[in-house]
Amino acid sequence: MSCRSLPTLILLSISTPLIAQDTTSRVAFPVVSVGTIEDNYLRYLQSIGEVAPYPWSIRGFGPQEARALAADSRGHPPFHGLRDVKPGLFSVRMLPIEGTVRFNSAFPYGSNDGAIWAGRGFTPSIAGGFVAVAGPISLVVDPVAFVAQNEKFELMPNGQTGISAFLDGRYAGNIDRPQRFGDKSYGRIDFGQSTLRADLFGVTAGISNANMGWGPMQTYEYILSGNAPGFAHAFAGSARPVNVWLARLHVRAMWGRLEQSDYSPVQGTKYYSSILETGTRRFTTGLVAVIQPRGMPGLEIGAGRFFHSLWPKEGIPHSYFTKTLQSITKRNLPPSPGLGDAQGGGDNQEASAFARWVFPRSGFEMYGEYGHEDHNYDRRDLVQEPDHSRSYGLGLRKVMSADSAGLSAIRVESINFQLPTLGRNREEGGIYIHSVIAQGHTNRGQLLGADAGIGTGAGFTFAWDRFSEHGRSSYTLTRTVRQEDGAFYITGVQNPKSSDVQIGLGAERARYLSHLEVTTGANLIRELNRDFRMNTWNLNAIVGIRYHAGR
Repeated sequence: MSCRSLPTLILLSISTPLIAQDTTSRVAFPVVSVGTIEDNYLRYLQSIGEVAPYPWSIRGFGPQEARALAADSRGHPPFHGLRDVKPGLFSVRMLPIEGTVRFNSAFPYGSNDGAIWAGRGFTPSIAGGFVAVAGPISLVVDPVAFVAQNEKFELMPNGQTGISAFLDGRYAGNIDRPQRFGDKSYGRIDFGQSTLRADLFGVTAGISNANMGWGPMQTYEYILSGNAPGFAHAFAGSARPVNVWLARLHVRAMWGRLEQSDYSPVQGTKYYSSILETGTRRFTTGLVAVIQPRGMPGLEIGAGRFFHSLWPKEGIPHSYFTKTLQSITKRNLPPSPGLGDAQGGGDNQEASAFARWVFPRSGFEMYGEYGHEDHNYDRRDLVQEPDHSRSYGLGLRKVMSADSAGLSAIRVESINFQLPTLGRNREEGGIYIHSVIAQGHTNRGQLLGADAGIGTGAGFTFAWDRFSEHGRSSYTLTRTVRQEDGAFYITGVQNPKSSDVQIGLGAERARYLSHLEVTTGANLIRELNRDFRMNTWNLNAIVGIRYHAGR
């Protein structure tokens, strides 16, 4: 094959329609939570034209939205016969009951599993609940409980004593991200994906504890993901994309409260001034918007802003609720008395711009996101040095085959927030730790965004997914730069001026047995230069049973 013919082959693979068998029978999920199998599968179906065009950059999807994502029942064997929550005066639908046991042989490992933290040893968990709909009102009750055996392993020394010795090995004073949650078993009961919302006249509003996914990334969302426990928040926005003539607009705003773990660097209350304090409480607000331009089917473009703020001693002022509308440059912000960073120093901001393009009925989509930590100082700084404290992510997904027997697809995704060339000449604050807010970009000790290291890190995932009548399979290859400290490497020597890198090879298989879905999986991880000291192996395994009452 000539090199000249390669672009033509790629173009054909993008543009060739993949059409599954038509049918008049339609099914939908009761809800679609961030990072779930349903989230992944419906996204594939959208790319082959079996799910209606809908922006995927504001997730999860409540009962009303999930109904709009209904798909043909034939051609999707894994969910044949699934019933959604029908509109009406009142209806109730049980959610799947899921029990899992996770295992790690050498050190904690796992991500994008919400409230669950899987330490060394065994971590059993259980989740389940129901969805109730009464006209425009919907209630999702979906708690989760887990207990991590939390066996001992060698920690990276951080120079701290007492409970602070469990904190991050390099940034113990800058982030609430424990290496280990104490020296005993660790467990929690969490509200999970529970939400109360109203969808009326094109507007939605409610209160929730559910995870949010902002932007098109699915494994490495920069701002909000399914990696940490959800947090209590109120939200409001469009119930569905609104026609604004040149485009369709979808927007969501939220206001909430973030919690810390028992091992946070903040113990008690620390006063930064007579006005501001930092303690276990943090106020957060965020805004995300997506447009779908007219005449460009499958394209969505958007941006989001997310703020952590010190909690004032006298309570939350009105100005906190509109922080997402403030200037994007620090020079124009009001002063913060008593703080070293005189302007905006009581806040930390994550912001990103992103785009996703699903080529209609081709089975192909590509997407990307560019993120920024904290404000630029002024417009000159923004234009001259846009890569200061930046991150970027890229991804693509391609359905290789789809018919009544099932679906096969690949997905590739990466994120990078390693130091740019600019870092040689200008100090970098570090992704997710750039603030006087000592908990960093976390909730209850886990990262709200991409679980690919902090400060300077990177992640890459390649996966092959197969859905068939009898089950599903996934095979993954991952590479994660957990941390780095310098730019050179000496062959055969554990060098503190090198990178701490994890390579993982995984396989997962689910089998459908009437109302049951039985899952087994294993991931073999080789970590090179762990904590800049050693090479080590870890076996990560999972066994799960999921009961579907609606099958």
